[in-house]
Amino acid sequence: MTMPAPFTDQDQFNTEQHQVIALAAVFQAAQLVHAIATAGSQRIGELGQHYATVLLQASLNIRVGQNPNSNSLVFFKSLSDLHLGLHTLEQSLVMPYDPQPKQRYPRLKTKNPKQALGYAMALLQLSAKVYAHKDYQAKIEQTQQKIIRQFAFFDYDYQNSSIIAALAQAYSDTASHLKPRIMVKGSSQAFKNTHEVALIRALLFAGLQAAHYWRELGGSPWKLIFSKGKILKHIRYFAELQHQQQQLEVESESL
Repeated sequence: MTMPAPFTDQDQFNTEQHQVIALAAVFQAAQLVHAIATAGSQRIGELGQHYATVLLQASLNIRVGQNPNSNSLVFFKSLSDLHLGLHTLEQSLVMPYDPQPKQRYPRLKTKNPKQALGYAMALLQLSAKVYAHKDYQAKIEQTQQKIIRQFAFFDYDYQNSSIIAALAQAYSDTASHLKPRIMVKGSSQAFKNTHEVALIRALLFAGLQAAHYWRELGGSPWKLIFSKGKILKHIRYFAELQHQQQQLEVESESL
């Protein structure tokens, strides 16, 4: 694949690449759900909290019944903000995963993605079913509007406990009534903590929204199955862009 100049405008990604970015958001939500359920939100650190915030913000901006903005970075900000999702998606497509590929890509250590893959695939299925129900669409829209109206009251904090609770309730009122029901596996300690449970459901809602956006961009389960090679090429292209940017930042700091 021909690599672009270091200052390639990320707004010039093509439709397939934007689909991969949206798909990575689904996998990022799934991986965070798995991490929090097994180890607790305190263990994901500041970086994990940042990855979660990006998804929660996007879940409020992906609206019902509107023509989708074809630029996925309007919702997900930058490739680095979806690093965990891109990495988890790549791991899921290439199992067993080679931790030392021939080319240098930015990496974030994650465990075997099998559980996250299961959550992500369920979210892709559920998104179509949820958005097929007008009542569920209305519920999602009402939740979004209520949070946005009161956002200043929440100190513009996407991880405010009230926002987390509202998004968690939106998931419970919609996707939880449909199959396949996502049965999250984890530690008993995490499930005893009401905030952890709400955060897990809020992230499932964020994953549901990202999956809906992926479908709106033309994504489909069939494409996911038969276009694995293309998806991997796009992921590694994104990784090269990130690596180039990191190199430029290092060089500029040394001047």
